[in-house]
Amino acid sequence: MKHYEFHCKVEYPDLGEDARFSHLGALRIMQEAACLDSSLTGYGPFDVERNGIAWIICGWKVHLERRPHWGTDLVVSTWPRTMSNHLSERDFIIADASGNPVGAATSRWLLIDVRTGRVTNVTPEIAAAYPLDNSCRALEEEMAVAGKSPEGAEETFTYTALRRDLDMFHHVNNLHYLELAREALPEAVLAQNLPNVEILYKRQIRLGDKVHFLYSFDAASGKHMVELKNCDGKKSHAVVWFY
Repeated sequence: MKHYEFHCKVEYPDLGEDARFSHLGALRIMQEAACLDSSLTGYGPFDVERNGIAWIICGWKVHLERRPHWGTDLVVSTWPRTMSNHLSERDFIIADASGNPVGAATSRWLLIDVRTGRVTNVTPEIAAAYPLDNSCRALEEEMAVAGKSPEGAEETFTYTALRRDLDMFHHVNNLHYLELAREALPEAVLAQNLPNVEILYKRQIRLGDKVHFLYSFDAASGKHMVELKNCDGKKSHAVVWFY
């Protein structure tokens, strides 16, 4: 089955401090590719008002095999792999113009009724619009479905969501979770440029919400964890792993 392809370049905002393609850049171009592919089915960003539904990201698992320079031509291949009830899984492969691998990712999306803000099930009409390909997986390992900080996790800083963080759904855009989580990492961890990032989104962050960031390291798995919790520490907005 031929998958949708998005042709783009590594742009300046996609670069990390070392002038190389970053995980944030990868999320940006994959989010764009997913929106463009979904638009072809009649369920893209421009169709939200007409349809009354929207796909909201609830998980990313991203591996960067290499990190090219600014201006490098990229091809993002993407396809929906599964779709049932109110969830869909979508995979991505990023390569350069010569077909050399750059990265791969899998993602999980939640179907929302934008009028009520609640999850809604995929109808037969919606399912028919998306050709699924479960025979091809970008990553072998499944995404995490749960996660929380251990006792004694270090609280690193607190952040209040601002207008600049919001997207068309009036909540903090998923890319900003990664940006903010990186602020909680020790400098020595950032300097490693770890190839894997995984994000589990649990609860929306709205304008004015105060978020606490907790950092911990699990020696057994080699994973650095940042959890985003609400102001009283009782509810979790997201968990981000770096490894």
